[in-house]
Amino acid sequence: MIAETILSPVAPELALVEERLLQDISGDVELISEIIRYVLKSGGKRVRPALLLLSAKLCGYGGGARNIDLAVVAEYMHAATLIHDDIIDRADKRRGLPSANSTWGSQISVLAGDFLYARSLQMLVIDGDLAVMRAFADATVRMIEGQVREAQMAGNLDLAYHEYLNIITSKTAALISVACRTGALIAGRPAEEVAALTEFGLNLGIGFQLVDDALDFVAEEDRLGKPVGNDFKEGKVTFPVLHVMRAGSEADQGRIRELAAQTTLGESDLAEVKAIVERYGAVSATMELVRTYLKKAKTSLGFFPDSAAKRSLVLMVDFVGDRDW
Repeated sequence: MIAETILSPVAPELALVEERLLQDISGDVELISEIIRYVLKSGGKRVRPALLLLSAKLCGYGGGARNIDLAVVAEYMHAATLIHDDIIDRADKRRGLPSANSTWGSQISVLAGDFLYARSLQMLVIDGDLAVMRAFADATVRMIEGQVREAQMAGNLDLAYHEYLNIITSKTAALISVACRTGALIAGRPAEEVAALTEFGLNLGIGFQLVDDALDFVAEEDRLGKPVGNDFKEGKVTFPVLHVMRAGSEADQGRIRELAAQTTLGESDLAEVKAIVERYGAVSATMELVRTYLKKAKTSLGFFPDSAAKRSLVLMVDFVGDRDW
């Protein structure tokens, strides 16, 4: 879990977000609400709402409840992506529990994800700020484009580093970035501060996804919430594997190709992949890149004076780099 010290400047606001998350999903079809309640209550860390609230506080926001409303939008959009991701990946687990698609089926689950996007759109229209609406709309387009590119590149072990980083920038970092950007926008801050927080969120988001890549090979399943090695098993190309395909021997690269081409992978196969990844220090190389992006994120915060919110954002950067889930 995120340490209470990190969240303390926005703890009351986060509590209100938590209440609102379950209030705004009521509709005429109870099954949709049931699925969304299940997803929202299944152990999410609320990173994106926390970042939006902290960014708003950093920028001196004090204009009512817009920060709460838009933090809810950020979490709804994130939850929608999780539902859709699990359907695409045919994932059985999410956060250690059965996924929505394995419980209710893909047809209904995809509509629950669509409902969350639609509810987010309704809330953005009610908010009425065109700049905020555009920021979320642009992020949504980027997320979907990233998801499509990831599907197109599934199993492509010759993917260039920059191509992979473009995918995760769109798929993961875009929503984290817009959460931070929104905090500055609703506080009415100048363009330079909006840009600094946008860049902060983008670099933090890239680092966040790269940590996920590393954890797929080294985490404990009960902490990660899904089987270790699951990304490779699902045909996803991640940074540690790309590192092996650049640094590994011809024989080990060939073996990775053979294993990636198999329709099913057993425990011994995954253990072999993990051994090859370890042989070339691929997790360490990934974490070195994580540190590069997280350092960039901290540099962006240098634009702002010291405050409790800024200290929390710095701690959030450290937390992302150190997390084991």
